[in-house]
Amino acid sequence: MFINTTEPALARVQVGIDAAVVADHHVTIRQTMADGQVHLSRFHVPPTIAGLSRLTERLGEFPGIVAVAEPTSMTWLGLHVAAQRAGGDLALVGTRHAARLRGAISGKHKSDVIDADVLSMAADVFTLSPLTPPTPTQLALRRAVVRRGKLVIDGNRARRRLISLARWAFPDVWTAFAGSWPTATAVLTRWPDLRALAGARRSTVTAVVAAHTRGVPGVADRAGAIRSAAAAWGEFWDGRLDLDALAWEVGEHLHDIVAAGEQIDRATAQAHHYWAALYGDDPLLLSLPGMGPMTAPTIRAFLGDGTRFATAKAAASYVGLTPSTWSSGTVVQPSRAITKEGPAVLRLAFYQAAGGARRVDPQLAATYRHLMVERGHCHTQATVAVARKLVERTWTVLTRGEPYQCRDVDGRTVTRVVAKDQARHEHAVPPEVRARARARSAATHRSKLTK
Repeated sequence: MFINTTEPALARVQVGIDAAVVADHHVTIRQTMADGQVHLSRFHVPPTIAGLSRLTERLGEFPGIVAVAEPTSMTWLGLHVAAQRAGGDLALVGTRHAARLRGAISGKHKSDVIDADVLSMAADVFTLSPLTPPTPTQLALRRAVVRRGKLVIDGNRARRRLISLARWAFPDVWTAFAGSWPTATAVLTRWPDLRALAGARRSTVTAVVAAHTRGVPGVADRAGAIRSAAAAWGEFWDGRLDLDALAWEVGEHLHDIVAAGEQIDRATAQAHHYWAALYGDDPLLLSLPGMGPMTAPTIRAFLGDGTRFATAKAAASYVGLTPSTWSSGTVVQPSRAITKEGPAVLRLAFYQAAGGARRVDPQLAATYRHLMVERGHCHTQATVAVARKLVERTWTVLTRGEPYQCRDVDGRTVTRVVAKDQARHEHAVPPEVRARARARSAATHRSKLTK
């Protein structure tokens, strides 16, 4: 009797890696045979040289394999090296896409094994592109701008903590600063204790206020209001609040703000160092409206020369500024909120650049005005739309290698002076429209707080 022991031919191999930062990487190798049978091989490796070498050895059994992972921290870089040494490659699937895929396949439960299994099937749902890692200098620039973005957020939080303290502990004093942040920090740095501020010489307080509010009338009256408010709150809290502890807390918040500013300055200098090493003065990117030394390094860090994206829409999709769509059966809801798929620091850079661009570019100013006046959008929505257009124009400039040319709404080339004049006058948003948008926005926020 003849018994056929020939195993079915291997039709397809898929690999999913659930990357970890402080734990082991969980790996699933899914082998689909020609007869439709599926064999799963699961194992885990530590993120060490020995662990990555073992991963290379296992993946080496399948030359040309493209493993799939999520971009967890920077773990993808080591996994990419291991996959390349095995003769394969690595593709990344965004965290949101992976979550949707996991929910569709295995429900809302999450574990390392489930994630690795789900990621191994990502090619059945998404079009995967092998990872093209940035050069070491490009990667250094990217990490520098990401750190700077996080430090800016921390610095803003430190500022808000001081404002929150002032709003309940001495709101009249804070109001007397008349919205001048330099004046507030200068006065509170010198006199963090309300009693000391109330007892300070009026001429001294006036000199400090004058040094930080140049060109503003009524400096002496403002200084007097600050001293009077400090005396009133010192008396109000007498016996009810430890004013020495309050002064210490004010000083600590001010120290945090100064420290955050120093960290931001160091990160900014480091980012500029890598930016200059790669692109010099970068006249190409800086020719775009709204671009400056704060936003340009971030945009270069992630977009590079723009050639990694096939189209302008692909670049906008990477940034996460394209509207998300949802459909189920016959129900379709286009033009929903933006996807926010890309790096948050890159999206913020384009948003900030758009805020300046719509003030100096007639076409972008016309878009902003149309959305505000005719569509009833708020400032944020209109600026996001301008940012999306700015991403597409940035991609065009970078890929063509030609500086940006300002044009009016009819497409005629104009000088920057003329463009700025048209943007500010011909396409300005009426004050009553801005007031209406702000009122609606405030009402929206209030409803969120009360529901």
